[in-house]
Amino acid sequence: MDITLKIGALDTHNKVSTYSVQREITYDKVITTMDGVEHASRNKDRYIVSFSFFPMTEIEATEYCSALSGSTVSVTFTDPYTGTETVKTMRTTSNLDAAFALVSVDGKRRYKGGTIQMREI
Repeated sequence: MDITLKIGALDTHNKVSTYSVQREITYDKVITTMDGVEHASRNKDRYIVSFSFFPMTEIEATEYCSALSGSTVSVTFTDPYTGTETVKTMRTTSNLDAAFALVSVDGKRRYKGGTIQMREI
């Protein structure tokens, strides 16, 4: 996949099978005045990056899990909204799954995981 995705110092772009970037838009308060006009107080937009990986070996899975296990981590990713590489401090907001997939011809067990979601703090 022709994207950038680094979790801390770990470059994961060559293992990514799915990739999605959202910009979460929220409002602290929305007040409607008597004339029916809404006045919104917008919060900071936050990035949410979702991705999954191709099946990986136990050694790779351990390395990736370590990179995702911190309470926060610097994530460098391709931002489709600006066309640039963006660096944000994020936290993992999804569970980390490792389901047995197969034993490869190289004799190593392979695991597949679910979608991982990172949210800007």
